Amino acid sequence: MEKKHSFRRSDRVAELLHREIGCILQTEVKDPRLRFVTVTDVRATDDLREATVFVSVRGEDKTGIIDSLGRAGSFIRACVGRRCYLKYVPQLHFKLDRTLEEAAKIDRIIDRLHSENDPAAGQDEAQSGESELR
Repeated sequence: MEKKHSFRRSDRVAELLHREIGCILQTEVKDPRLRFVTVTDVRATDDLREATVFVSVRGEDKTGIIDSLGRAGSFIRACVGRRCYLKYVPQLHFKLDRTLEEAAKIDRIIDRLHSENDPAAGQDEAQSGESELR
């Protein structure tokens, strides 16, 4: 009888890469800008040859930090190879995770719709904000 896994090997490797790349960014990378990068998700291909690393970046120079991650990619990949027992260490591709920005945008739209549909609620919030300032 064949044993069924609860998830694929690519998912398990992606989780391992997630943990290890996060640690490498915090402890081994010398670029101080990359210490403020948070790995939010990793997706590995089924053949485990490539992995997309989604990161969240604090600050304004997000494209510059993504470029720096791309330049540090071979170093990060080598560190992963030393830390993990994998037949192939995936080629790493870094992408900016815009999930938090999109969620904030949706929240603003919902708040605006609520305030347009219920003008009294908007006035109550404004009055409560004034009383907190006093």
